[in-house]
Amino acid sequence: MQSGRALEGARPMTNSAPAESAHQIAVLRWQDEHSVAAVLARAFVDDPLVIAICDAPTPERELRMRWSFRIALRSHWLSRQPAWIVADADGTPCSVVLATRARMPVPSHSDTLFALRGLRHVGVRTALRGIKAAQVIASHAPPQPFTYLRTLGVDPAHQRSGMGSRLVRQVIRGSPPELAIYLETAKEENLAFYGRHGFEPAGEFRCLEVPVWRLIRQPTAD
Repeated sequence: MQSGRALEGARPMTNSAPAESAHQIAVLRWQDEHSVAAVLARAFVDDPLVIAICDAPTPERELRMRWSFRIALRSHWLSRQPAWIVADADGTPCSVVLATRARMPVPSHSDTLFALRGLRHVGVRTALRGIKAAQVIASHAPPQPFTYLRTLGVDPAHQRSGMGSRLVRQVIRGSPPELAIYLETAKEENLAFYGRHGFEPAGEFRCLEVPVWRLIRQPTAD
């Protein structure tokens, strides 16, 4: 799971807003893999690019994406990159954000046996289309160093509750001020959401025939 070694002992972060006290931000933990992958699968099941990658009925698509996210989360965690969740009072993850810091080494860690096991559930065709999509996305990344807001997902049951905004702010706080923060989205309705956090349009491209918007938040320090 994409988050630093601190995943092993996540501690809730102090939050001064009483209304948010029941839902604490914490560093992603290794043991959250199953529940966080399920959150992401539900959050992205109707994403246009996910549908293009996995053209299957909704229940099957969600199941395949759950395995795909488990593989991605494990790789991210092993690469010691930052990730945070918002959890409910019982500690159950409700939303998650994965980020990649430009000036941190990103070794190609992977759990090969687990990835092969996951491939049986994801399906070869879906996996190949996912690899192609990742290559297209990477080819449109900015040339300069940046913090990459890789994935942000909120469980549909908790959307429009402010959790997504809290996690975006967490990424902004954790990013070096001299670096831009970059992301892509295949949902046009997300443009206004990210715009409220200082992200500006940086172009558009097509991936598997799906329009994808590039957004960037400019550095706040020289």
